[in-house]
Amino acid sequence: MEPRLTPETYAQFLADEYLSSYIRQGGAAVKVAVCADEASSSVLAAELRARSSAAGYQTALIDAATTKVHLIQNVFFSTASQLDWTDLARRVAEDVVVSTYGSSLAGVTDLPTIVQATGMDQYQVKQDVQRTIRRLVVTNYALAKDFRLAMTQLLLAAMEPEPFTEQARSSILDWLRGELRLIAALKEYQIYHKIARHNARTMLESTARWIAAAKLSGLCVIMDWGQLAVPRRGGAEDERVYYTPGNIMDGYEVLRQFIDATDDMDHLFILVMLPDTLLDEDPGAKRSVARYPALKTRIWEDVRDKSRANPCAPMVHVAV
Repeated sequence: MEPRLTPETYAQFLADEYLSSYIRQGGAAVKVAVCADEASSSVLAAELRARSSAAGYQTALIDAATTKVHLIQNVFFSTASQLDWTDLARRVAEDVVVSTYGSSLAGVTDLPTIVQATGMDQYQVKQDVQRTIRRLVVTNYALAKDFRLAMTQLLLAAMEPEPFTEQARSSILDWLRGELRLIAALKEYQIYHKIARHNARTMLESTARWIAAAKLSGLCVIMDWGQLAVPRRGGAEDERVYYTPGNIMDGYEVLRQFIDATDDMDHLFILVMLPDTLLDEDPGAKRSVARYPALKTRIWEDVRDKSRANPCAPMVHVAV
């Protein structure tokens, strides 16, 4: 039997070694926790969520029972639905004002107050602010193009609330959460594509960078993949997602892509919790990670201590 850490011990290790400095300073990491049972995964998620929130992270908890984690765009939509985009825009708007007019206007975001405080013409203030937004956001090529355009609209809505900007904000939020019915609603903002498989990962990466731009530590995504081990579809009343063996391979590919993209990500920490049964190395185990060598070779340890768990390993065994 593999040596195990308690959820509290592992959560504290992740907080100390990753969240406290490495991720906050611009790093990224993807970790896998193999949980002995549901209690272990629940405790680990709660412990890590509490520590990440206390450290200034925006935290998203994704349950594979309610979110189709084998579709990367759904991972993004679930994450986006748990973020306060209005508050993030307000924080960045404060930075825009300070960058434009200095620290004397710290905490101010609305244009009428800026006009009154500076004594400048309203048109000139708008020009100054838009110039700073272009410098800090529109030409920030570390963010995906559509993401930059969307955040610009959220900034304008935060700085000059009016029916037009509020409508733009509502449509942008629906787009981020996967709830926008017609992409035509965003064409006037030069956004022409829905968030889908081809751009969801870059959107998640951009989200983490945007959170850092809002003077927060970063983004922590905790995913509970226990549902992937359920071998049979539930009854009509069971609304949990059922994963076919093919779906599970797609999920492993999503995780593999995140691991391989670590060097391209900033301020992003991802923890995926798997049940023990998904590590079965029996050739007949259709749901096992062992059936997907591209992922197995990235998280399996070739050399390991039989008596002590290594918290630095990419895959750690956890039990209450």
